[in-house]
Amino acid sequence: MISLAAVEAMVQALWPGTTHVVVALPDARKGEQIVLVTDKPDADRDALLRHAQAQGVPELWVPKAILVSPVPVLGSGKTDYPATVEMARRLLPML
Repeated sequence: MISLAAVEAMVQALWPGTTHVVVALPDARKGEQIVLVTDKPDADRDALLRHAQAQGVPELWVPKAILVSPVPVLGSGKTDYPATVEMARRLLPML
């Protein structure tokens, strides 16, 4: 089991000042896949993988896909996780 909050913290350490949400989507082969939703326009999985390796974080924790998009928020300003999961499912149907 992977802590999505720990993955978000790792991403935030690499790219501070932008918004990141990590969600798990169902995957027929592996059970689930980790997806990063971020508003960082030049977010790059290879850079994230290098950062994870430098921090001693297993590759399994590195999101399979990165979706660059505004992160859905609730009226309170907090992240709308159900809407983020639905958006990722809709925009990344191959997972």
